[in-house]
Amino acid sequence: MSAREQQANIGKVLGFLREWDRGDGSVRSRMLSTFLTENAGRTFYELELEFAQVASLFLARLTTWMRLTYMFGKFLGLQLKAIGIFLSTSNHDQYLMEFLGDGGVLILLDILSHSLIKEDDKAEALRLLLAVSNSGRECKELICESHGVRVIAEYLFVTKKADNQQTAGALLESLSHGNPKYQDQIYKNLIALTTCASPKVQQVVLHTLRTVQLKLKTADDSIVAPLLNMLRTLHPEVQHEAINLILDLKRQDVKATLLSGLLALLRPVTEEVQERQITEEAEMMKATGSLPVFVQQAAAAKAIRLLAEEDQELSRELLSLGVIQRLLYAMGNRDHTDAQIQASLALEHFVRSFPRIGEHVQRVMGSALFAAFMNRADAFHMKVDKRQAETLLSNQTDTTQPPDGHIGGDASPHEVNKTVLRSGQRSKKSHWCLIMNRLRSAMSKGQRARQEIVGTTTTVTRKRSKTAVKEENATNASSYHSFSEPADVVRLRSQLLSWYDEEKRELPWRTLAVTESDLNIRTYAVWVSEIMLQQTQVSTVKDYYNRWMKRWPTVQDLAAATLEEVNQMWAGLGYYSRGRRLHEGAQKVVSELKGQMPQTVDDLLKSLPGVGRYTAAAVGSIALGQVTGAVDGNVIRVLCRLRAIGADSTSPAVTEALWNLANMLVDPERAGDFNQAMMELGARVCTPKGPLCSQCPVQPHCRSYHKVHVKQEQNSKKLLGKLNKKISVLSDIEDCMNSGTCQLCPSEPWDDELGVQNFPRKPAKKAPRVERTLTCVVTRTGEEGDEYLLVQRPNKGLLAGLWEFPSLLLQEEHSEVKQKRSLCDEISRVLGARLTESLLQYVGEVVHIFSHIRQTYVVYSVRLEERDTQTQTENAQWLTRPALQDAAVSTGQKKIVKLFDSVDDPKEKTSKGGKRQNSSSLKSDKKLQTSKKARLAAANGGSRQLSLSSFFKTVKEECG
Repeated sequence: MSAREQQANIGKVLGFLREWDRGDGSVRSRMLSTFLTENAGRTFYELELEFAQVASLFLARLTTWMRLTYMFGKFLGLQLKAIGIFLSTSNHDQYLMEFLGDGGVLILLDILSHSLIKEDDKAEALRLLLAVSNSGRECKELICESHGVRVIAEYLFVTKKADNQQTAGALLESLSHGNPKYQDQIYKNLIALTTCASPKVQQVVLHTLRTVQLKLKTADDSIVAPLLNMLRTLHPEVQHEAINLILDLKRQDVKATLLSGLLALLRPVTEEVQERQITEEAEMMKATGSLPVFVQQAAAAKAIRLLAEEDQELSRELLSLGVIQRLLYAMGNRDHTDAQIQASLALEHFVRSFPRIGEHVQRVMGSALFAAFMNRADAFHMKVDKRQAETLLSNQTDTTQPPDGHIGGDASPHEVNKTVLRSGQRSKKSHWCLIMNRLRSAMSKGQRARQEIVGTTTTVTRKRSKTAVKEENATNASSYHSFSEPADVVRLRSQLLSWYDEEKRELPWRTLAVTESDLNIRTYAVWVSEIMLQQTQVSTVKDYYNRWMKRWPTVQDLAAATLEEVNQMWAGLGYYSRGRRLHEGAQKVVSELKGQMPQTVDDLLKSLPGVGRYTAAAVGSIALGQVTGAVDGNVIRVLCRLRAIGADSTSPAVTEALWNLANMLVDPERAGDFNQAMMELGARVCTPKGPLCSQCPVQPHCRSYHKVHVKQEQNSKKLLGKLNKKISVLSDIEDCMNSGTCQLCPSEPWDDELGVQNFPRKPAKKAPRVERTLTCVVTRTGEEGDEYLLVQRPNKGLLAGLWEFPSLLLQEEHSEVKQKRSLCDEISRVLGARLTESLLQYVGEVVHIFSHIRQTYVVYSVRLEERDTQTQTENAQWLTRPALQDAAVSTGQKKIVKLFDSVDDPKEKTSKGGKRQNSSSLKSDKKLQTSKKARLAAANGGSRQLSLSSFFKTVKEECG
């Protein structure tokens, strides 16, 4: 290019940029349209030639204009397409780097998350993000670090355009090829997307999940529940992807959970089927002829067949889990043909692979039906009549033994009974019913067999007579107040842990438990946090914990401290015996356990003073990874509501039931996280008052919530005069079979106003003991200012070892004169010098509430003139004001100091005659101060609500 041509080109570009800078939106849109027409498909070098080597100046202007106007501008689509021309240039990444440097990724993500931006514009933004992601690993990291995965996932969840869904899925898949540290983030967001209602999104998500799953060495348990839930879809393409993902997971560490979940789906819970028939899925059943729970049953049978056909070892594992009994049950479901067909095909595989299983199945079906089954399994459902279906549904086959451990058909009734007893998964009731069925079937085999079985049933009857009716009622009740289906437990774990991973608070002891590699320090740190958190709020504990761990980071450091130092550090945290027991425990660990913290729950319970069942379980699960439940106040509330346990939560029966529940539910892989998630749920969602049921991750499992829902629906129908019989059937599901005798059911009637707060019902609190204590603030003039006399409390009992002002518990009401005389005697004993009652000045009263005591301190003060006044007892000392503030004193004593300060200013609180003002004048002063504070708080947006006029007046003043 000649110099003249180059100069002309530069002039053209400068004119273009000048017109751009001066033009309004319509001018710029016209220029953009021309730019798009003339430059589509150009390379980097062609654009540089066109713009005289300064194309970047136009890109910068374009990006800046978009950043300023994308939320309300009319030309967003043109802007995005123009930027796309720059980003699509080949063989060079200069434009990309400049766009990213101007915050381009954040703008594109904002566009995706903005609710008012058009879908077409969001489609352009998605394509640009995909181009950025495909440009290299660093670009993928930038998107992920900008919370792009969450934004893209949320957009994919809400968009209804198929093309955009496909692009968003491709973008997530592209991001998964980047830095491995972000793969888990992408993985969990994809799992969360499986709950989306759009079949297209579900298909895209499942396909992408399969790609990501192949890159991960492990699978997260949280994938199992939503994946199994997707099997109930009526869209074949979604179900196909879900089953393929299940097949991909067969070698992952979620295999056991996945297989148990699939087996559970073969036998839907009766209550769930009835509920769905009556409520929200009635219309779907009317339209399709299928309940989703039965579609899920068929899909589970298909998945089981495909898994078993691919792997003989998996077949054996499924047999050990009782797959045959559940497949027979599904084959008896005459309400859903596909479930019968898929279960028949799956059962056919097991029968042909393991001949002895075939013998077992033949005894259940009978020879004629079994022959029809083996002839053509896919048409077996056409041969099953109502009576035969009932036989399949009620089958109690036990094929949990390996195929070579087969129970032969010639086994004696006594051997049959022993086989039944070996099955550890049956209740006493099912055991009894099974024996009776065996008895009926054996009647035709002769008198001897009959006598043997009658003898066996007599033995069992004698055993039942010992347990009596109460134990049978307790068994029935526990099935209602517990979890009978393993799949429900798996789903609850997954839902709760997924919520916890997203919503958990960042707390110092949690961070330390995760990051500390030294097992001894980790156990010590969690122990300290659990002791501090007993009866104390998290917000209060955090600062104390940080200071404690900074001063005593190891158990050896704590053991070397003095009790005085521990009490000083603990001052203000309350329940002071906890600090003393921590100190005692640390010294015991160092002296008796060679500095090694106990490594099991039992050892924690036995070795450490002040550690009970809960604390041992919490420390064991969080710090040591022990698989055990932990039941504290929050967990009690959550479990009681989940399983409608309304009896006194402190009773032995309820306590044991709750611990059994906790141990059943705890996740074996993440026991510590699960226990903390339960506590977090109780603290933040399932609260004592005002529970946030709509935000609860385990709401589908909550019997209390469901009962409230049923009651509300009943009441609504009553108001409309449309209450029908179906609703009354639904309410029956919510009642325990033996509510009259069940030890876990509430003894009080249901209260509609309480809702889920009907559970648990706590006994009425015992009124706190009322005490009055005389106390005196004794001061003197010291070398560094005023000094205060404090005495130490006994080493046992309330506030053991803490320091306080000289005090005397009032045993009975005395006159003021007698009170002063008694208090003077106590102070004189400490000082070894006689005081007269006239020196005491009344200050006021302070009320402090302990857990079981309402303490009123009647406060006096006295000032000593002699500087050399010495204490005469070992447990007394003089402290300066700074030392007093740092001393191991209780909150009640701090309140006394605050009261003393408010009346002890000689300039304001002493009359001209040198006498203190009386209490009434002090009260009037306090009222005046209170009113001033209230007005000030109102003016500054305090907790009191302003009137509208006051509000606008305040705003006007602030703005002015």
